[in-house]
Amino acid sequence: MTAQGIAPSPAKRLRQESSRESDHYHLPPPTFDLDVWVNNYEGALLPLRLAHVAIHCPNLSRQAITLAISHAKKSKDIRVYVRLCDLAGQFGFADLGTPDLGWASKQEEGNKRELSRLEGELRGYKNNLIRESIRMGQEDLATHHLITGGPPPDPATVQSLGGTGYGVAYQAFGKMRDYCTTPTHMASMILRLTYTAILQAASAQQQGSTARHHLDLVLSNCSRLRTCGVKEEEQVKLNPIAIAMSGIAHLGQANYHDAASAFLSTPITYNLLGPVHNTDFGRAVASANDLAIYGGLCALATLSRQALIDRVLGGPFRAFLELEPHMRKAISLYTTAKYQACLDLLRRYYSDWSLDVFLGVPASSIGSASHVDVLFAHIREKSITAYFSSFSEVSLASLASTFPPISSSPTAMEEELLSMIDAGQLDARLDVVNGTLVAPRKDLRASTHEEARRAAEEVERTLLLRLHKVNVAMAGLEVPRSKTGGWEGHGQGNGLMY
Repeated sequence: MTAQGIAPSPAKRLRQESSRESDHYHLPPPTFDLDVWVNNYEGALLPLRLAHVAIHCPNLSRQAITLAISHAKKSKDIRVYVRLCDLAGQFGFADLGTPDLGWASKQEEGNKRELSRLEGELRGYKNNLIRESIRMGQEDLATHHLITGGPPPDPATVQSLGGTGYGVAYQAFGKMRDYCTTPTHMASMILRLTYTAILQAASAQQQGSTARHHLDLVLSNCSRLRTCGVKEEEQVKLNPIAIAMSGIAHLGQANYHDAASAFLSTPITYNLLGPVHNTDFGRAVASANDLAIYGGLCALATLSRQALIDRVLGGPFRAFLELEPHMRKAISLYTTAKYQACLDLLRRYYSDWSLDVFLGVPASSIGSASHVDVLFAHIREKSITAYFSSFSEVSLASLASTFPPISSSPTAMEEELLSMIDAGQLDARLDVVNGTLVAPRKDLRASTHEEARRAAEEVERTLLLRLHKVNVAMAGLEVPRSKTGGWEGHGQGNGLMY
């Protein structure tokens, strides 16, 4: 899907121009230190983040895959560990590509014993018909499926493919619904469903599958989380999570306008929530710094200059931007018409954002352009349009110096402008012979005549109304007010005096 109010031309142009998939998989080193960056996150999503870094940044591949395997080995998810070892082997890291089969076998046996114990306890609880015990037993079983990655698929049974991996954990958490007796229990269940759906989406995107269904589940659960009926002091903790996670879901579906609205509405208290029902979304999914980046980029790509000034720089979201000063500076540069400086600053952090597990994945299933690429294309188009709006005619050389073309083709600037004109993003005419971009000329004589005609019609209408009022008064049809302030004859007939 495309963002609301934005034509699909940027993504389309990026898919056509940039089958530069190799560039996306050979990113330069980011500005952050990987060891420090890793300390900001935890949970099952961390190995997937590191694998994403290893795949897209060759300079950090060995360090990232080493950290990913180390974290995976501390968990109970054997399939993620084996998959990371296979990835290391594809990179040519022989020492990391050989999995520890002894550890894997021991861990798998331990997982089976734990699963058998939890299933036995749950059967006992169901025989005793104690709802609270059944709910807790079901939660323990679902959590076990979540941290172990769920049961592996059975190649001989096609039906088993739907009941594997994180999907089993999602279904198990959903079964808690029949045994929830308080709104707090419902809120706890919905939070776990939301987190599991996000894990499913991230895992599917990394394996090249579509994540739309999982992101839809995130949105539906976030909507339920806002109306689960808990006490006000508890709802205050749930709302920031619901709003932020819905923003991530909209971002994953390329609904950048909706994503910007969600991120801009997220309370800054999200940064101080900590664990809520045993899950710290700030470390397990997205930190407040991440939300500042997501919201800033989506707002730059979709909002007008005045909206950026009022809602971003002058609204509550500014507290998030204080955590990422470079994003705040980029938005400030755009609002002050310093477009080239804004784009240069954004380009400086291109690698950082492309290595993010939510921003760096393909924006659609039919192209290799990531969300960062599409957002940058939208921001660049908005900048060109805003820059050109002050002129009646601009040379292509001047535009190329202010907005250096993305590709090295000698006609890159012309092709980009033609694409914008065809998509309706730019109201102009391209003069290829003279090498200029010309704004449509307005017929001042016709516009003056039209304004005069509208003014005459308004004067005529006003005079007719006044004449009508005079005729009513002369005919004695006007109803006078009484001394008490009401109308005389009120409630008698039609209210007219005879």
